[in-house]
Amino acid sequence: MLKSEIAVQHDKAFAVVVLGEFAHVILRASANGIVIAVFRRSFYIQFSGDVVCVGPPGLGYGPLNVLTAVPAGLEWPAHGLARGQNVSRSGSMLIVGEHLRLDLHGADVWRPPVLRAFSGRDLQIGLNLLAQSVQRRAPGGLGALLTTLDKPSLPPGSENDALLQAALWPIAAVWHWLNVALAGSPEAPPPVEGLVALGPGLTPSCDDFLCGVMATLNYLGHGEIAARLAASVLPIAERETSLISAAYLHCSAKGHASAVLYDAIESVLHGGCDLEARLDAVHAIGHTSGWDSLVGAASVCAALAQQTLLSANAS
Repeated sequence: MLKSEIAVQHDKAFAVVVLGEFAHVILRASANGIVIAVFRRSFYIQFSGDVVCVGPPGLGYGPLNVLTAVPAGLEWPAHGLARGQNVSRSGSMLIVGEHLRLDLHGADVWRPPVLRAFSGRDLQIGLNLLAQSVQRRAPGGLGALLTTLDKPSLPPGSENDALLQAALWPIAAVWHWLNVALAGSPEAPPPVEGLVALGPGLTPSCDDFLCGVMATLNYLGHGEIAARLAASVLPIAERETSLISAAYLHCSAKGHASAVLYDAIESVLHGGCDLEARLDAVHAIGHTSGWDSLVGAASVCAALAQQTLLSANAS
């Protein structure tokens, strides 16, 4: 390919097809930003204290995602994208570095789904099937805890897992609090200093866990409980974790998470419908981020199932 042809290709404007609701608000309010992280399929832009994530439609719907129609196989570093490049907005055009243009005109805005009615029986079936599937899959990160949601203990074979050893008891404290909070107690959440920023990855495992908890509480109609936890988590996140991870925690505190997480929750709530395919999608998110956030979501579902069972027995 001639150099002139490469330049034309690099100057091409790619159409943004879907924006997460948070990304939509951020981009409308922002004029200038900077690229802060570049990966093979996606990159992050910082606008003041906010961030958005740009990637192909295969990245999936999410609150901060800017899904862009790009050629199959395109890799951003090979396209000349690099950390530190300036970003500006001119009308509907987002200008990244010297050559990349992202056209926001006509993009749809994605929002979290609306909760469908479910039964306590289906929820318990879904949780049981989730635990059985996880035992077969042996996921990484916090994923093994999906087999022990009914009791605070290390799953068999994970006794030497440093992350699970460090996270188990702070997570168990959150499990206990979820049970009493969903039962109506105004008790404050447990200290979360031992969870925020704990674990590897761009978004540490325990941050993802907390995202799953807060997003699911909101999704299930318990926004007041989610707000109590957020009031404890967010000030610590501002100073202890990465800007990107803190951004996702802020989204989840308002009830916004990835479509993949909502799909998995929906399956659990409705008796495990299409569970395996949805767990395959969970597995594809980040290194272990999908599983880590699902542990948080399933923790809320397990606490809700416990309260439903207690209410049924009392009546």
